[in-house]
Amino acid sequence: MERYDLLIKKALLPNGKVKDIAVKSGRFVKIGSDIEAEAGYVINASGKIALPSFANMHTHVPMSLLRGIGADLPLMDWLQKVIWPLEGEFVSPEFVKAGTELGLLEMIKSGTTLFMDMYFYEEEVGKVAKEAGIRAGLGFGILDFPTKVAKTPEEYLKRAREFAESFKGEELVFPVICPHAPYTCSPQTLKKAKELADELGLYLHIHVAETKDEVERIREEYGNTPIRYLSSIDFLSDRVLCAHMVWLDEEEMEIVKERDVKVAHCPESNLKLASGIAPVPEYIRKGIHVCLGTDGSASNDNLDMLEELSTMAKLHKGVSLDAKAIDAVTALKVATQNGFSAVGIRAGRIEEGYEADMILIDPENPHLQPLYDPVAQVVYSAQSSDIDTVICRGKVLMEKRELKTLDEERILYEAKIWGEKIRNFLDRYKG
Repeated sequence: MERYDLLIKKALLPNGKVKDIAVKSGRFVKIGSDIEAEAGYVINASGKIALPSFANMHTHVPMSLLRGIGADLPLMDWLQKVIWPLEGEFVSPEFVKAGTELGLLEMIKSGTTLFMDMYFYEEEVGKVAKEAGIRAGLGFGILDFPTKVAKTPEEYLKRAREFAESFKGEELVFPVICPHAPYTCSPQTLKKAKELADELGLYLHIHVAETKDEVERIREEYGNTPIRYLSSIDFLSDRVLCAHMVWLDEEEMEIVKERDVKVAHCPESNLKLASGIAPVPEYIRKGIHVCLGTDGSASNDNLDMLEELSTMAKLHKGVSLDAKAIDAVTALKVATQNGFSAVGIRAGRIEEGYEADMILIDPENPHLQPLYDPVAQVVYSAQSSDIDTVICRGKVLMEKRELKTLDEERILYEAKIWGEKIRNFLDRYKG
């Protein structure tokens, strides 16, 4: 009799069929009825909905410690008057570690098993991610102006190289090159970042065309819009993930499609910061690869991908006056499979041969009953607290809402201590 690492019994699949799911060596190897086999671990999923887990394709996880600060400000005021002063005071390996633990606690409890992060001291993010057992594409933020971690573009690039080389070859955590944005990196810095990514065979992750002000600033400085400008310096390729992409015209969309650039849509952050609404239905119609991200919880203010995908689906119906602008099946795919495939991971589908990243949702709550259409009702009605079990590459990270790899009580206690330090600083700063 074959032995599996994990056997999930009687799960309700998105197609409405009840099946057993067998996992071995981190992959779905058999999906069928009444699988009889030995297994290292068995989960009774009777009555629960099995779905792919989420891929959060743009965030700044350590900023979890800054959530809720600077509410109701536009992007540049929020950055310059609130976030950058706070980061100048508090960013350190200890801050990044505590913020990452808090963020990963939230992400696992809300069904995410892959996140793409851009911040400082990313080696601390990598350590926590490995301990938590979650996938992470991590990049050391590259800028032209000095911060606590580097003084010159050359120093940022050196730190980025060292970080990338130290994490290359890891099983779940992989390095990414992360120039912050066209308005914070010179053409020379962007070209060197691209050269470094090409040399090391890595993805690039960057903010692009987030606000109208950014577009005008790039136009004034370089005589072009952000996408045309990045195209002119040969920055764009199929290994580039551009966050936001709110303000593109038709010609820029064609450039993005031609270069197979990946788009990370962050609807809630864009709404809260009054940045605008990306034309995502148009991107999808054109065949542009769209995935979903929350952005950092300092601007969102959470890392809940289930909430994010529901917002995305409903937002685009409302602004387009088209109930089919993004349907439930498409929304789920954008939040799952599209994220994994954007960085070359064969996951995001509960299908034989795919890597075993999945969640189980308990529908025994008033807002999910009666249950007619599992996918539509999860997209439009479910809450992250309905997520019962989270599995990453065949490893159970949460079962029956119990975290297996993180100490929730300690993490929340330490977050409160950091909150008190930051609150005291804000009181002095305002005074």
